[in-house]
Amino acid sequence: MYSANDKYEALIMSYLDGQCSAEEAHKLLLWVAESEENRLYFNSLKDQYEVWNLTDFAMPEFDEADVEAALDAINAKIDAIEETETKVVQMPWLRRNYKYVSGVAAALIIALFVGFLVRNPFNSTVTYAYNGQNESSYTLPDGTSVNFNSEGTLSHPKHFAKSERSVNFEGVAYFDVAKDEAHPFVLHCNNMDVEVLGTSFLLNAGKNAERYTVDLYTGKVKMTSFDEKGNILSVVEINPGERGVWNATESELKTMSYSEVKEDELLTNHVLVFDNEKLSKIVEALEYIYKVEINLSESCASKKLTARFSDDESIDEVLETIAVVTEVTVTKEGEIYQIR
Repeated sequence: MYSANDKYEALIMSYLDGQCSAEEAHKLLLWVAESEENRLYFNSLKDQYEVWNLTDFAMPEFDEADVEAALDAINAKIDAIEETETKVVQMPWLRRNYKYVSGVAAALIIALFVGFLVRNPFNSTVTYAYNGQNESSYTLPDGTSVNFNSEGTLSHPKHFAKSERSVNFEGVAYFDVAKDEAHPFVLHCNNMDVEVLGTSFLLNAGKNAERYTVDLYTGKVKMTSFDEKGNILSVVEINPGERGVWNATESELKTMSYSEVKEDELLTNHVLVFDNEKLSKIVEALEYIYKVEINLSESCASKKLTARFSDDESIDEVLETIAVVTEVTVTKEGEIYQIR
């Protein structure tokens, strides 16, 4: 059967979560003071929620004078309510249970004070700007490491919220995100967000850039684009080896495969770069870029290569270099290349 206490459960949980208003907190205090049953119900929920473990701030000590002052303030508020004919609690009962209500008042005041500390004024924003002269490595409060590749700015709260780890960023940097499935890591870059649980990726999101890119190495990330009013335009998920691209000019969000990424690098930088990459991946990119067919034996697929090739090198020159460095044999049968 529905209990009178049930309707206060949401208010109690909102209070313990630090989300209720001052008026709601006052209403809850009065309700707790009405009966022993209410007090026990409130304490049972508080114990389950373990409110005292939700913050690193030390609990302030309240002496008897503090409690009496707090109760006087509450009594004055109740007197004002009674004068406007909105009586909630009879003062004679409150005065008869002065010490009991004092304890409840002190507990609620402390909890409200802690929630206030956690939510607002002391949880200030920290900004780190890399200018090429200072330290390029930076560690966030959750242990996430950030390594800047060029000038950039990173802003984050001193203490991350309970719902997510939210960061504002512009520039180019490599992120190795601390794994925490209960608290997603979200990077805000103008009209584009990158959300991850725990992964490593390179984010290129320069100030006022026309194109933002995310190169994913491990894990999985989600990119979301927004219009000027904050409405979602599109959402894509990126897997390892892929690139997510947000074209701000055309309001287009898309993913690129590994071979498409390599072709994009070649067209953009006129250099094809492989960093300790497996031959299986390199062959995939070469086939796409040079429009050729290459048969790679399974015994050579796991060999790795670190190399740079310019766009004026032919496929034969590239394969010759690969053969020398990785100690494989490259032959050509008709139009098909063989790597053994």
